Amino acid sequence: MDRIGLTTVVFRNRFASTKPKNQVLEDELTLLSTPEYFVDRFKVHNVEMWTPHFESTSKNYLKELKRSLKKERCKLINLQSEGKFDPSDPLEENRLKAVIEVKNWVDVAKSLQCEAVRVKSMKKSYSKAVLSLNEITKYAKAKGITILIENHSDLFSDYKNHTNIIKDVPLNNIGLLADFGNYSSNPVMFDSLKHIAPFTRLVSAKTKDFSNQMEHIPYDFQKCIGIFEASGYQGIYSCEQWGKANPNYDYEKITDWMIDNIKESI
Repeated sequence: MDRIGLTTVVFRNRFASTKPKNQVLEDELTLLSTPEYFVDRFKVHNVEMWTPHFESTSKNYLKELKRSLKKERCKLINLQSEGKFDPSDPLEENRLKAVIEVKNWVDVAKSLQCEAVRVKSMKKSYSKAVLSLNEITKYAKAKGITILIENHSDLFSDYKNHTNIIKDVPLNNIGLLADFGNYSSNPVMFDSLKHIAPFTRLVSAKTKDFSNQMEHIPYDFQKCIGIFEASGYQGIYSCEQWGKANPNYDYEKITDWMIDNIKESI
């Protein structure tokens, strides 16, 4: 289980901040209760947290969250950061605001002894993304934090941009986060994953839609893992699910499925 992680994104319907508006909140989760839940239910100690799930970033809240992680012997492997602004925005005022947003999450990561921060999606200008990421990564390096760039249905879903960013931001604390989804087609996805695998520091082992028989419909999940194993990747596969809203889904069963399939493939 050392190479398996889990993100709070999977259980977004159980967080007050991200549940569907028309859905009653049941079996509520909070970040403070997440470490115990992940360990007790799934035996997973590698935790990823989605920043919309933070109830606060106050010093007292972060101390309590750090305590919760430590109690369960959990490692916070990544903060999946979001924000109002795009670091690739050509409008300088907005770009600078985006940089500040990410830096603030770097500070939170430092407080929690988290290993990395994933930058939010960047959809506008590659050159502006490079400018922002150089500044963000330099700031994060001083804090001992790795900056992760994901193929996030954005500029970096083009594998050429995704791999070039390593060259264009020449610091050793930047790496790629590889997501199994977020490509235009399966052939593009499989080809792109092969190109980005050598530069990948964390894999978002994402599933999408399932049949009633618990068959993963969109693509071959184990084939994706095989691409990274063949490349020599030795890092963590963090379980994630994001697909069409389906009130019949049992997200614990989906998580069990992901864990079992990762175990079979590594």
